[in-house]
Amino acid sequence: MIVSGEENILSYWSRLILLLGLIASSHFASAQQIPLSQYYVSPINLNPALIGTSSQPLIIAQHRSQWNTSASSYPISIASATYPINQAYSSRIQTGGLGVAFIREAAGMQGWLTHTEVQLAGAYNLPLDFRQKHVISLGISTSYLQRALNVGNIRWGSQYDATVGFDPTVAPSVQLVRDRLGYMSAEAGIVWSYNSFKNTLLRPWQWMSGLTISNMNRPDVSFTDQAQPLPITLTWHGGASYSKYYWKVQPQAMVIWRQSSYHLNIGTYGQYQIRTTRPNQAKTVMIGGLWYRWGDAIAVSSGLLHRNIQISLSADFARYPSPGYRSAGAAWEAALVFTIPSKKSTHLRRSTPLI
Repeated sequence: MIVSGEENILSYWSRLILLLGLIASSHFASAQQIPLSQYYVSPINLNPALIGTSSQPLIIAQHRSQWNTSASSYPISIASATYPINQAYSSRIQTGGLGVAFIREAAGMQGWLTHTEVQLAGAYNLPLDFRQKHVISLGISTSYLQRALNVGNIRWGSQYDATVGFDPTVAPSVQLVRDRLGYMSAEAGIVWSYNSFKNTLLRPWQWMSGLTISNMNRPDVSFTDQAQPLPITLTWHGGASYSKYYWKVQPQAMVIWRQSSYHLNIGTYGQYQIRTTRPNQAKTVMIGGLWYRWGDAIAVSSGLLHRNIQISLSADFARYPSPGYRSAGAAWEAALVFTIPSKKSTHLRRSTPLI
């Protein structure tokens, strides 16, 4: 049998592994901490205020999975929709928008921790000038989240024997109060955007900057009798868009502050509109991107936009393991964006990258 000192060490490490796993996965209770490479695809998950920048209804599906880990693929699936709200007397004025998102993920070895979230959000646009070149968008969202722990898939340090190895008949060393919990989370966001709405040959630049405050109510996500409130998280995102003829370049950045740590994501998108031979021919846009998550991963993305459908793929090449985003190595990500044509859509469209 294992001697007392070794058993204490194994018991300590079993508690530590569980604690780190729960803390890391709890960071994903807020959508901003989901380690998406294509984080602009679903505006509601990045900043609720971004819902007010989309001039047409959107239906979005997104999936991410790790590919080089033996423990778990960490699958994350997101489905969301946004709907713009325009002034009744003018299609040129977009008042704001509404959005809903559904998120499902599995974490830990053999998916022993699952996370399900339903998010509702709304945004209001406040023009700062008559021509709406400068607009402040304000957004709020609330989420109901449910986390479930599959205790049967967890192997504790106290269940290992020096002779026989893992012994499932031994009682775990950590006592859980519950294996399922539900809670509410609230967040708010603000976005400033600039768009001249003039000829892009004369004024090719557009700008955007936003800030999100997540976990404002600091919900308790502990499965034990020790409270574990989620920390308030700040997420800043911003960038520019430069258009020239058939080309568009969109450098972007995102910074996440959580307690005493921060994570930086920088990169750029590039777009090229394929030239058409007929005036009424539907446009086709090729999209590519290169990103660097500081100290974590390099991501490349590519996509195609034709008519009202956009498809995009991306690949992450991360070190193993990642301390900042709970990545377990390289990953792939796919997204589908369907734009619903609307006669009421505003003519003033803000530039926000979708991959």
